[in-house]
Amino acid sequence: MLGGCGILAIAFAAATVPSADVTWKGLVIAPECRCSRYDRDDYPYPPSVEKLIVNRGELRVDESGSIYGPYSGRCFSSTRETDIEHIISLSEAHDSGLCAKDADTKREFARDLMNLTIASPKLNRYEKSDKDATQWQPKENKCWFAFHVHAVRLKYGLTIDVGEVAALEAMLSICES
Repeated sequence: MLGGCGILAIAFAAATVPSADVTWKGLVIAPECRCSRYDRDDYPYPPSVEKLIVNRGELRVDESGSIYGPYSGRCFSSTRETDIEHIISLSEAHDSGLCAKDADTKREFARDLMNLTIASPKLNRYEKSDKDATQWQPKENKCWFAFHVHAVRLKYGLTIDVGEVAALEAMLSICES
């Protein structure tokens, strides 16, 4: 049930290039489209996933247990000081094609460690929130962020809009590889 979204995407693609399949690094470029009502409860994940995020290695700083927040470069002394953060927010993913996926895929996305990190509650809830790469970029580790945004979108077959492509290209242009 795409409603007008499919027609809009086709019109967008046709207006920009001769082919209906406009892509960037394997991702279909299309305007965001809410093909069904967004319900946060469709994307469950247990609070215990935070321990898995921290223990995967890249966020642990030293033996004292300091936890590195990749968006800010700040170290936290415990998970009591952090929030679970979706690199591609749940509502952004929903509007980028996840709305058409089944419940198992939505649950998998919400718990996918490739799309999860930690951040301060202020950054997670009020600064980044549900913004995409066009609207928000981390102060630190932009290459890491851009890599994850691209990899997660590719893994779930999510679309990307032209603004996000431009924002990610700008971030990737400063990366060594």
